[in-house]
Amino acid sequence: MKQPALKPNERELIKLIRFFSKRAARLMEEGELSAEHTQMTAACENLETQLITHAANRTAIMDKRERLLNIIEDNAQCPKCNKADMLKRTGSTTNEHGWKCNTYKCRRCNTAFTWNRPNNPWDMVEFLEMYIGQLQLAMAAEQNQDVINHTEDAVAQMKDSLSRLRPVLQTSDEEVDALQQKEKEMDKLIHQFKTYLQIEKIKLNAYPEEEDAEEEDNQ
Repeated sequence: MKQPALKPNERELIKLIRFFSKRAARLMEEGELSAEHTQMTAACENLETQLITHAANRTAIMDKRERLLNIIEDNAQCPKCNKADMLKRTGSTTNEHGWKCNTYKCRRCNTAFTWNRPNNPWDMVEFLEMYIGQLQLAMAAEQNQDVINHTEDAVAQMKDSLSRLRPVLQTSDEEVDALQQKEKEMDKLIHQFKTYLQIEKIKLNAYPEEEDAEEEDNQ
């Protein structure tokens, strides 16, 4: 199984946990530590499991978020030559509605432009809601029944897309909010446990010195 991506403080704590567990186990075998330290070793192993699980969960949530961000296909066209085959995406910007949109340059006619549609599903929801409203206003003034029927079909399809997209985005938002809260809790736990283990590491490193001192006293 692939190791999940760990943050620097998580990697540092896991390294410290493994050092402590290995050293403590060796000293217990040599009779230098009491069996009470078994509880601490178990706590270390439990925390390492928590860290790996949390990192895996974080990776899964952010991977899903990234996939959602990339589901929108621009299908952009140059406003000058109306071609798409020589477009180069140059970045993104925020338009007057507050929506993030992609920017392009057409290498055919050297035209730079901002595509007039959002590049992410969250802003696309607002775009579709506004567009549906515009179509419904247009239908109210339309006399041609064929045009009305075609527009009604288009509106129905967009409403269906919105009804399926909204709960997916809401779930993602809730997952990210919960993840951010969990991140704060884990960062606090990591800091506390790291400080504790650093103290314990100093104590463990003192054992050989104490043994040498006892041998000198007996001579």
